[in-house]
This record gives sequence, C-alpha cells and structure tokens, in this order.
Amino acid sequence: METKAIISKEVNELLLKGGNNYKGNDNSGKPKTDFLQKLVDSSDEKLYEECKQYIWLSAYASNNHRSDYHYMCDACYDECQRRGKGEIYTKAHKSVSSSI
Repeated sequence: METKAIISKEVNELLLKGGNNYKGNDNSGKPKTDFLQKLVDSSDEKLYEECKQYIWLSAYASNNHRSDYHYMCDACYDECQRRGKGEIYTKAHKSVSSSI
C-alpha cells in the first residue's frame, strides 16, 4: 500500500510558483519536495547559507543542465521571495559572485 506524503502549505506555495521545476524526484530518487521542506523549515540565517551554497553549485554545474543544483538554487530564491525577504538571496549572491 502506497502512502502519500503530506505537503505543507508553504511547500505547496513553492510548488505552485515553481511549476514543473519542483515536481517529481531529484537525480538521487528523493522527492524534490523534501528539499523544499528543508528550506521552509530553515531559519533566515540557515536559508542564507543554503542560498550561498546552491548559487555557487548551480554556477559550477552550468555545463550540466540536468544538475539538481539548478532547481535547488531556484528554490532558494523562491523561498526568499515567499518569505518577503529577497534581500537574503541578493546578499548571498553578492557574497559568492566574486568566486564564481
């Protein structure tokens, strides 16, 4: 018997915003919604660190359009926007842009 994971209201908002980008499983077979929930559950400080990490990794994987890092970077941006704190993403981008 298959059980369906319960998706939080916040993750559902991200799913609606991200369209097909956040549906299904990642390249490791894990539901992308697990990553979205991790972001939703993060403090602003942790979200900032996640943004820095995935902005850098997405840029690093620019030659691989199938890399999970691209949807993860997009999700970080969308979560900052959902919170009304776009400055978290902007600050993270500025922080790592010199190393990209």
